Amino acid sequence: MFNFRLQPVLKYRKQLEERIMLEFADKKRNLACEKETLEKLRKGTADLISRLEKMGESKLSAADASIYLSYISHMKDEENYREKIICQIGKELEEKRTKLVNASRKRRILEIVKEKKLKEYRSSLTKGEQKELDEAGIFRTGFRDRGSWVNS
Repeated sequence: MFNFRLQPVLKYRKQLEERIMLEFADKKRNLACEKETLEKLRKGTADLISRLEKMGESKLSAADASIYLSYISHMKDEENYREKIICQIGKELEEKRTKLVNASRKRRILEIVKEKKLKEYRSSLTKGEQKELDEAGIFRTGFRDRGSWVNS
């Protein structure tokens, strides 16, 4: 029976890789969500600007214009904030990607070692079986030869 002595390490590395993969997927979802939020903000800001331009053609009080401009300014600030968040999440995502690649490499190295040890184990089993068959053949041949020697 084949027993890989580093199996607990391999199991740990697989679990670690899966955990990092989940964290990576979570960061990726966060990034997509933030990008979607930013896109909505941009569309909302563009919509407000176009409304303000249309209102500018008609008579618009200074107070109303000030409120619109203040809100547009707030939306732009929110866009800038979201862009910073997206940049930060992008950096974190790249770090997770690097960790994932490293964890995957370490796991794969152990799997290669395990495959090599399994191949060696099977080879030794085959050699042992072949040796037993050879010995049995020699024994039978010797037994036949001895029987023909006794009969002569």
